[in-house]
Amino acid sequence: RTVRFAYGQTLGKWSLGELAFGINYYMRQQGNLQHEYAGSDSVRLGGTGAREELISLLRYMKLCMYFSKKPYKVFLEFGGFDQSDVLIKKSKARFLKPAFTVVRDRDSKCFLLFIRGAISVKERLTAATGADIPFHHVVAKDGCVSNLVLGYAHCGMATAARWIANQAIPCLSKAVKQFPDHRITIIGHSMGASIAALLTYILRENDKLLSSTCIAFGPAACMTWDLAESGKDFITTIVNRNDVVPSLGRVSTAKLRTEVMASSWVHELREQIQQTRFLGFVNRSVSFVRSHVPFVSDPKSKVVDVDMLQPPTSEAETRSSEDVNCVAKKRSTLVCWSCSSARKRTIDPAKHTRYITNQTDVDVKTEKNDTGAADAELVSISFGELNLEPLDSEDTDKEDIKSPLKSSSEGQVRESLTNKQMEPSSSSPSEDPLQLYPPGRILHMVALPAAEEPNTSEQGSREEVVTLYQTPRHLYSKIRLGRSMVGEHYMPKYIRTMELLIEKLAKEDMDSDQLDLL
Repeated sequence: RTVRFAYGQTLGKWSLGELAFGINYYMRQQGNLQHEYAGSDSVRLGGTGAREELISLLRYMKLCMYFSKKPYKVFLEFGGFDQSDVLIKKSKARFLKPAFTVVRDRDSKCFLLFIRGAISVKERLTAATGADIPFHHVVAKDGCVSNLVLGYAHCGMATAARWIANQAIPCLSKAVKQFPDHRITIIGHSMGASIAALLTYILRENDKLLSSTCIAFGPAACMTWDLAESGKDFITTIVNRNDVVPSLGRVSTAKLRTEVMASSWVHELREQIQQTRFLGFVNRSVSFVRSHVPFVSDPKSKVVDVDMLQPPTSEAETRSSEDVNCVAKKRSTLVCWSCSSARKRTIDPAKHTRYITNQTDVDVKTEKNDTGAADAELVSISFGELNLEPLDSEDTDKEDIKSPLKSSSEGQVRESLTNKQMEPSSSSPSEDPLQLYPPGRILHMVALPAAEEPNTSEQGSREEVVTLYQTPRHLYSKIRLGRSMVGEHYMPKYIRTMELLIEKLAKEDMDSDQLDLL
């Protein structure tokens, strides 16, 4: 169910043509957008202070990579730790329970808590549990509540953060009491970085652990705006070049799809086919056969042309594949009901005081069209496992859920499900997906062409120059495509960029010293 929900909210909404051709065309059309991170809203960082901070961050990045990729013994040797420095070791990850460790760093007088990213299948399932759940941060001062920050967070990552907190708080409280001059630093990459940020909020609500800070390398968008802004003083996020993960979310993906659909990728693909002699011959042949042989136009036909790569836009275009599309839309919509209905329902606590105890199943039976062209079987979805509260009674829930499927005609069901999936909700803002952001203060390592001003978007073959900017959060509400947007998310790429940036800052400091002497 988690995989279906994640697929339905991401790739399941894209057509084959948009994935295969539309994204590539739109990427070439928009060009290099790295200059947007170096705009007037961003602050360029440099000097000795920025270089020293990067040197410290580089060490933590390498330690994080060794913990994630190497045997634990190699990680201890690289960090200069021994077995007496290990406070907690959880190397085996499970669903919603990521691998993490806590070690004492004698040199920096810190307790370092490392969280591994999404490497195993179970950790990827944690990242795929992407519903939005309430997550509030209580700011305590002198034993009293001084502020309350309300917001939402990524379900899987917030759940994982609370599990680590239950495991680590007793041990960390005891360690801080024994070494009062030590601070707590939580470090992670990718999904581990997002969990680390959420965990930092939880630990700082404990009076004994107020020194907790976080270093997040390439975190996923995991929390709403107010929560992310409130962590600027104790969370540092580092983003590498075109890394797409900090901007990746349901809302930003939907915006990207709208932009791709609005582009003229279909027209360009037609021109390429016409200009290519062989492809043009194949396309004309397919068009001729489809127009003269009726069964070739069947939805199960394996012949694909440009028109079949487009998403259907009208009832006339979708008539031939009506039943197949109906089944796909029903499956995606029902999965969305099962995973997000807990947040979408409005429940009066005065009327409803007990949980559902009997499991309610919704079985969608096999449907067949008049010509028998397509048959599909839909799986049953259990609402009893969601631990929801009933509306008026269990019978009312059953009637409300089953009535659209039983009492309505097939056409009405198809229309209602299509509208629910494709049209924006107008009932309340909480029903729409929330825009999530990376946490804390954001440091972005931006790569711009050499001898080129930050306010131009032209691409060239010249060597790139990496510059460090502190960027505003609103830039990460949009996905900026790039050919290296996936590869630059990995830890070795982060390390390489940080090393280049440290060398560049050191050279700038030397040049500045020489100018001062002159």
